[in-house]
Amino acid sequence: MNIMDEFDVIDIQPELRLIVNALAKAIGLDTRSYLTGSNMDTNNAIILLRGDFINTNLRDMVVAINDNLELKHFKRFVWTGSLLIDRKHNITITISARPTLNRIKGVKGRKNPHYLQSMCHVLNGDLKAECKQMTLADMEGVDFDPPFADEVYGADFDSIIDAAAISQDEGYRHCVIAYETERLEIKSLSLLILDADLDVVKDISLMDLLQPDFSTLTAEVAAVEEAPQKRDAHSLVKVRKDIKSKNSNEPDKKPEISTKREEVGKQA
Repeated sequence: MNIMDEFDVIDIQPELRLIVNALAKAIGLDTRSYLTGSNMDTNNAIILLRGDFINTNLRDMVVAINDNLELKHFKRFVWTGSLLIDRKHNITITISARPTLNRIKGVKGRKNPHYLQSMCHVLNGDLKAECKQMTLADMEGVDFDPPFADEVYGADFDSIIDAAAISQDEGYRHCVIAYETERLEIKSLSLLILDADLDVVKDISLMDLLQPDFSTLTAEVAAVEEAPQKRDAHSLVKVRKDIKSKNSNEPDKKPEISTKREEVGKQA
């Protein structure tokens, strides 16, 4: 089954572009501005602060512009998460750093499922990744029960999405926009469709939707332009000194005066 038969990524490109721009601003300009203005000795809060920037930008730069998208908040213990609902294309979207995404499956002994496990179990449960991540149980041929019953995933889904928003049988799919960063810049960006085990069914690069970070480019251009200006200024000072030296009214020392002194010294 080709999951992309159900909705074409080209159809949702305007929505994706808005989301990508909101994400890039949160990671780049917003975080950079915070760090520049911060007088804190350490910045441990920046990890959670990035999520606040993302959620705020989704509100101001996405749902405020595109009527197809709704922003839904959900409480998760000590923090608040956000997801987007696209009713036109019947999809829900969350954003996750890829390293965080990779760690979800590695956590053992959960008392409750991760929200992404519940979303994908309910909305993408009929999908199966072609390449499944092997576990020790798979290698040994042991068939373990899933960590949670279907009813647990269903109840958790309802608490996240709210039955008034969408129901489990409306045919929605869940997508994840996964990103990786380096020095406040996005280095990889993809639209992922995951199965119930969070294995990748489809991985579609979104890097082409990224717009240049003009704040970074402006800073780099300014730095490049500043260097020649400094060199020109130093050169101008040197030229002025040379002109002053040449136009000085002080009489030049005459060689014959020093010669006479030397001759007097010799006579003595």
